[in-house]
Amino acid sequence: MKKIMIYLFMVVLALPALAQRDNNFFAQLTNEYSDQEGFSASLITKDMFDLYLKKKSIDSESSAFEAIKNLDKIVVVSQSNLNQSFTLFAEADDKPEKEDKNSLSEGLYQTILNHYKDGDYTLLKTEKRMGEEVKVYLRKNQDKIESLAVLTQSNANTSLIELQGNINLTAVADLNKALNLRGLENLYKINNNSGAAVYFGQTSNVYFPQERLEQMVARQKELIEKQQFFSDEQRAKIEEQARVQAQRQMEMAEKYREMAERYQRQPVFLNYPGDSTEYFLNGKKVDAKEIKQLDKTDIVTIDVKANKDEDITTVKIRTK
Repeated sequence: MKKIMIYLFMVVLALPALAQRDNNFFAQLTNEYSDQEGFSASLITKDMFDLYLKKKSIDSESSAFEAIKNLDKIVVVSQSNLNQSFTLFAEADDKPEKEDKNSLSEGLYQTILNHYKDGDYTLLKTEKRMGEEVKVYLRKNQDKIESLAVLTQSNANTSLIELQGNINLTAVADLNKALNLRGLENLYKINNNSGAAVYFGQTSNVYFPQERLEQMVARQKELIEKQQFFSDEQRAKIEEQARVQAQRQMEMAEKYREMAERYQRQPVFLNYPGDSTEYFLNGKKVDAKEIKQLDKTDIVTIDVKANKDEDITTVKIRTK
């Protein structure tokens, strides 16, 4: 009995220390990385959840409502690398190769990883697929999960989501539907069982390769270097246009990869106006405008066929 009492006393003493460690960790991240381009951090405490529930008009009977009410805190931290690839377009390649491999988010990723490795956390899941690495950590108090962290890293960004409170693993993915916070979309990776149907083809395990991203960046840089005979003002304008274009391509590539990884299918991005694409909705030929207005949640299947001889792509969509 005495041993049990001592054990309980030690647990009670440990809980405030763990809470203080978590609070200090968020402060550490913001202090060290807030001045980096592309860094963002959000901390939502329990007293703010009621505002979210009222603002979003979430059904009190829904699993999302229950999941939010049982939380004490949400931490979302992310670092985007998209801007890093474009800052040196007009500069010569005089930096060592080793330096090029270091991303803005590498230091952040290692700091976060060390925090959960050294802390009182258990690795629930680790997965590396399609250029992205996902690690899920949890901390338990007897049979209760009181803290859950999802750490994600890819060539484009690093993100962390940490939930604290009374956590139900089967309901955490619903939080993304209820809260409009950057990074919460990664909660589906805990179970990774989403079967949503949107604009997808049927080829699995296809993603936008890193080599293609590097080619796009190199091409933009090459175009800029050819403009050496222009004035400074003209070169600056060309550099800005190239940077914006390349960043859009990188963002689209990252979206492509995320969609392919999430749904295990190759995304098909529909074009409009449909000059080279014919659309059929439930067997009836329609114009691109009607496709653009289509609610993607109503889509059941999409069949895409390309006619190379006539340079026409046929897209057949069936809805509910």
